[in-house]
Amino acid sequence: MNHPDCAFAYSQARLQARLGARPTAADWQRMHAARDLAALLQLAGTSALAAWTQGLTARSPVHDAEQQLRRHWVACVAEVASWQPSGWRSAVEWLRWLPWLPALEKLARAGKSPDWMRSDPLLGPIVAEDPRQRAASLKRTACAPLAAGFGASPDVAGAWLGHWRRLWPADASAAQELERLVRHLAAHRRELADAPESVASAGVRARLDRRLLSAFRRNPLSPVATVAYLGIAAVDLASLRGAVAIRALRSASEDAA
Repeated sequence: MNHPDCAFAYSQARLQARLGARPTAADWQRMHAARDLAALLQLAGTSALAAWTQGLTARSPVHDAEQQLRRHWVACVAEVASWQPSGWRSAVEWLRWLPWLPALEKLARAGKSPDWMRSDPLLGPIVAEDPRQRAASLKRTACAPLAAGFGASPDVAGAWLGHWRRLWPADASAAQELERLVRHLAAHRRELADAPESVASAGVRARLDRRLLSAFRRNPLSPVATVAYLGIAAVDLASLRGAVAIRALRSASEDAA
């Protein structure tokens, strides 16, 4: 367990309140039972997910919806970072880039970029470059340290993690617990990658959710609680994103028929 730090008292109170307002299992069941996007958004709008769904409509194309959800994630991270003691704000703010890591990994490997990347404010200018110039283009953005992942052996996630560690203040006890969280997240990523298509990702996310909740409860008044909370928020966002995408794609398919 991390040693409590009273500098995190304000953050802990806010995060505890946010956790208490999370959608219940019954809320998720009703949302997953919604046939179309309009019904889903109506249900989500009466829950703590209302902030995530602002700007989405029943006719939102799937890639527009996902871009909007990424914006909401950035706003969430910025808000949570503003509650932290000054020494930890930069490390928390760095979490805002997590949703872009898979796409950047693909670009680092010179993979073909789907059309939606061209309309993304961060990815668009990078996609427009020759693959050999993408690292240089990335260096001109707010996530410039990720350019280190565009080498001969591409590893954008590793570049993200290396920079995140460098943003931590000197705090051995917090670092130890944060590294434990890193191992849990790495195991979760491998579990998703290795799972057969027949295995629902919801079960994998549920296990991660339990680990993050345990970390939050075991490490009150610490940066570990903050990172665990944002991990939990990311799990909820992933569930919402999947539900929105399924219904947006279904609506597009029905319109095209």
